Amino acid sequence: MPKVYTGKVAIPGDKIDEYFKLMQQAIDERKPFKDNFTKLNDDFYDYLATKYSERTASKHSAIISMFIEFISGYTDVEHIEEITKGMANTQFKQWYKRKVWDSSTPDDLRVAVDKFFKFLSQEKNIVNAKVLGIKKKTGE
Repeated sequence: MPKVYTGKVAIPGDKIDEYFKLMQQAIDERKPFKDNFTKLNDDFYDYLATKYSERTASKHSAIISMFIEFISGYTDVEHIEEITKGMANTQFKQWYKRKVWDSSTPDDLRVAVDKFFKFLSQEKNIVNAKVLGIKKKTGE
């Protein structure tokens, strides 16, 4: 099951170069996932721009940009389908409150994430049943 990483890490001074090397390696390995996620957010913005004002589309897309930063930087998720409901809701909201200083409310975050996952399901055929709250039928 995917995990969210939080807390502090103590790096001994003689291991700092090794730490930076490993961090860069991890960033490089996750780059394709993050790039794909970012492309989906661009498509999400375009989709919202046809339905809502430019301001609303920008607001939701900006929140999803931060969601992408959270998922790609603070979890070990490798596929969108692995994102759990807790990651998309509680853990993202807590992270956002600590890291981002803006006027977005918890409801703004919930609405943007909900719209994004509905967009993925309806427009891109990428279904995350956990986040959307879809129950599997018995016998599947």
